[in-house]
Amino acid sequence: MLRWFAGPWAKIQAALAIAGAIIVAIGIAFLKGRRAGIDHIEAEQSARRIQSMKDRKEVDDEVDQLGSNDVDERFARWMRDDER
Repeated sequence: MLRWFAGPWAKIQAALAIAGAIIVAIGIAFLKGRRAGIDHIEAEQSARRIQSMKDRKEVDDEVDQLGSNDVDERFARWMRDDER
């Protein structure tokens, strides 16, 4: 009687072990993909941050080369004319 019961139980255990291994493999693949996505986004953000710092430096250098009247003229473009 025990031999008959051990056969099907062993098959069920093997099937559960395989299913568990598949679930773990899918979970690992998901987490690796998620990490790769996060790394990609962080790299893009760093590149954008570097580019914005370069742009800022160019603008600062341009303003530093202007005379005070030219700076006042450019600044006046950004100011509102109405009284708010």
